[in-house]
Amino acid sequence: MRISRVGISTWVYFWRPLTEVLKDIVEATYPYVEIWADKTHLDPRISPDLSAVKDLLNSLHLKVHSLHAPFSGVNIASLDEEERKNSLEHIKKSMESCSEIEGEIVIIHPFSTETSGDDQSYLRAKNKTEDSLCTLATFAEKLGIKLAVENMTGKRRVGSDISELIELVTKINNPCLGLCLDTGHSFVGKEDVDLSKNVLECGRNLFALHIQDTDGKKDRHWLPGQGIINWAQFMKDLVSIDYQGVLTLEISGSPEFAERNVDHILPKAMESIKNVLKLRESIGRRRS
Repeated sequence: MRISRVGISTWVYFWRPLTEVLKDIVEATYPYVEIWADKTHLDPRISPDLSAVKDLLNSLHLKVHSLHAPFSGVNIASLDEEERKNSLEHIKKSMESCSEIEGEIVIIHPFSTETSGDDQSYLRAKNKTEDSLCTLATFAEKLGIKLAVENMTGKRRVGSDISELIELVTKINNPCLGLCLDTGHSFVGKEDVDLSKNVLECGRNLFALHIQDTDGKKDRHWLPGQGIINWAQFMKDLVSIDYQGVLTLEISGSPEFAERNVDHILPKAMESIKNVLKLRESIGRRRS
């Protein structure tokens, strides 16, 4: 796992114009980027200029590893069939955007909100998620890109349990469909979390990562090393499954969101991920 396989999400500065954020990311020496597409940046509902974005990316020599599809007002598990179909169309447009700017992977949420009701309603929502993922995976195949479904926070929510997503991805069995493991989401709203087990269960189906730290109480999006995650063990587990993807930081540059000082967040984040990568190198030396 080389240092060149480091990226960061443009969500770090979601309130700023995408062109400015991309330039700052390059200046901070990130070679890969995940572009945010929920309510801002490349959300298809705001009709972004994809041609201009592609030209800028090329001029900056910045590679798009992934694009995060919209999830606000989007629910691929909806029991309302009209809402589900509209949600699929929004995501398909994001997938087309990803293909046009030569991105590799589209990240999607399996469900946006907590699921209320009885077990039967939850099962129906899960089945709708499966149907939607089948449809989107087939569309990804046609575009020549990949689709990664992300684990969620909380408990009563389709996709909050990574094992549930692994089950769905394995059942669908499409090579273009895999998983995005959000390290912070693995802890928030849960008890007795075994992140090692999560990583090892993902195995070859792990297409993407959202790297962030947390205290387990909120979805903090802190820098690695600022929370409770054991990064040495995490890197050891990635080595065990031979993960070859990008380490994408999904950290917050907003003091209101992070509830702490976030000055110079881009260089600080790069330093933090380099420290994590040093753990990977030390594992390699011990094995040789």
